[in-house]
Amino acid sequence: MTRTSQYVDAFWEPDFTSTRGYDILTKRNKDIRKVSKELEEYYKERVKAEQNYSKAIQTLVRKLEGKEELGDLGKALRELKLQTERIGRSHEEAANSFQMLYNELSKFNDEQKSLKQQVEERTKSSQNDKLQKYKACMSCKDKYISKCKEKEAAEEGFNQARQSVQITSKELGKAGKAKEKADEAQQQADANYRSSVQALEASRKLWEKEMEDACNNFQRLEEQRIDFFRDSVWKCTNVDSKACVDHDEGAEAVRTVLQYCDISKDLQEFIDNNKLSGKRPEPVVYEDYDRRPIQGAPSRTQTMRPPQPLPPMQHPRNPPPRPTDGPLISLDEELKPMGPGLTVGSQVNILKSYHAKGPSEFSVEIGQKVEYVREMKGGMTQVKVGDRCGLIPTACVRMGTTTYL
Repeated sequence: MTRTSQYVDAFWEPDFTSTRGYDILTKRNKDIRKVSKELEEYYKERVKAEQNYSKAIQTLVRKLEGKEELGDLGKALRELKLQTERIGRSHEEAANSFQMLYNELSKFNDEQKSLKQQVEERTKSSQNDKLQKYKACMSCKDKYISKCKEKEAAEEGFNQARQSVQITSKELGKAGKAKEKADEAQQQADANYRSSVQALEASRKLWEKEMEDACNNFQRLEEQRIDFFRDSVWKCTNVDSKACVDHDEGAEAVRTVLQYCDISKDLQEFIDNNKLSGKRPEPVVYEDYDRRPIQGAPSRTQTMRPPQPLPPMQHPRNPPPRPTDGPLISLDEELKPMGPGLTVGSQVNILKSYHAKGPSEFSVEIGQKVEYVREMKGGMTQVKVGDRCGLIPTACVRMGTTTYL
C-alpha cells in the first residue's frame, strides 16, 4: 500500500457533503495550540525559577566571608565565594535566555494562530456555501422530477380525452390547456435544476480549491511549527548545558586551589604571624615567710630552676602527590615503611599481577616498574604511574618481609 505524505492527498472522502477531512485538520490545530501553550508556560515558569535561584545564590555569597581563614584554605574559601558568584550570574543569564525563548515562542504562536484562523474561516465559508447550494440543487431536482411526472400525467389525460367519443370540445380544450401548463412548468423546473447544478458545480470547484489550499497551508504551518519547536527546545538544552559547564568549571577552580592546601603549611603561617617569645612560665613554688630571702639576695625561685632551652622546631611534613583519578585519600593516614632505604619516589618492581577492581586502583603486570608513594592501611600500597596515583595490593611489591627493587 502506497503511503501518503501530503495533506492535500490524505483528507478526502467520496461523500460530497462530508466534512471529516476538514474536521480532522481543525482538531489537530486545537491540539497543537494546547501543546504550544504548555511550552510557553514551561519557559515562563523556568524564567522565574532561574531568577529565584540566582537571587538565592547571591544571598548565600554575601554570607560567606571567610576573612579570618589563612593560607591556602583561606584562598580556597575566597575562590569558592568567587565561583559561587559566577554560578549565580550564570543562572541570571539562563533566566534571560529563557525569557527570550518565551518571547520568540509567544510571537510565533500568535502568528500561527492568526494564519490558521484565516485558513479555517475561508475554507469553512466555501464549505458552507457548497452545502447550501447542494441543498438548493437537490430541492430543484425534486421539483423538476415532480413537474416531469405532472407533465406525463397531463399528456396521458389529454391523449385519452382526444380518443374518447363522448368528450365535448370544451372538456378537450380544458385538457389541452392543462397539458400545456404542465409542459411549461416542467420546462421551468428543468431550467431551474440545470442552473442549480451549474451553481453547485462552481461551488464545488471553489470548495475543492479552498480545501486544497487549506491542506497545503496547514501542512506548511505544521512544518514551520515542528522546525521552530525543534530549534527552540534545542536552545533550551543548550542553556541547561552551559549552566552545568559553568558549575563544573567553578567547582574545578575551587579544587585547583584546594589541592595545594597543606595543613602543616597553614599552621606554620598562623604561627609565624602570631607567635610570642616561646618562653614558658616559671614553676610556682611555696615561699615560707620565715625563710624568705634577705633583701638584696637572689630569690630561691631564681636559684632553684635552671634556664630551659626552647623545644626543637618540628619540620612540616610535605603532603604526598594528589591523585588525579579515584577518591581522595586523607593526608592523616599512617605511613608504613616498605623496607630499608625505601622512600617516596623509589622505583619498585611488580612481583605479582593485579587487575583493578575500582576507579582508585591500578592494573599492573609482573616486571612492571612503578614509583612508590606510601603504604596504606588494609594491605594496599599507593604507587604512581606517569601522572596518576593509584592503589595496588602490598603483596604485589612485597614478598614476606623483603622488598624487591
